[in-house]
Amino acid sequence: MFRYILLIAIAFVVTLAPAIAKPIRLMVEFAKVVTDPLSGFDNLQIELTPASQQAIAEFTTEHVGKTIDVSIDGKIINSPTIQSPILGTSIMLSGPYSVHELQLMANQLTDKTSTVEIDLAKKQR
Repeated sequence: MFRYILLIAIAFVVTLAPAIAKPIRLMVEFAKVVTDPLSGFDNLQIELTPASQQAIAEFTTEHVGKTIDVSIDGKIINSPTIQSPILGTSIMLSGPYSVHELQLMANQLTDKTSTVEIDLAKKQR
């Protein structure tokens, strides 16, 4: 009887526990600084490899409505909430960065000296 109750308790905890997503590392084809024609703000455009395009599409499809951390070399540079799946060939990142800082990130990503990682934010909004 105790074993039966324990199994039910474990099943209940497992179904209530949030799914733990594995972070994904994105492989970059190239990155560049672009200016949004509507806002005039500079952004970092990151073109992804086909494998990374598929990985981010699957990750964002599974986590619509959740906040993610986008990190370069382990430093969180942006924490957007996923509004819809990212199905394109690139991602666009904005933030409180100067053109010089964005260009430095673009150069490092294009030269493959830095890595981009996406993970669920520890603290959801």
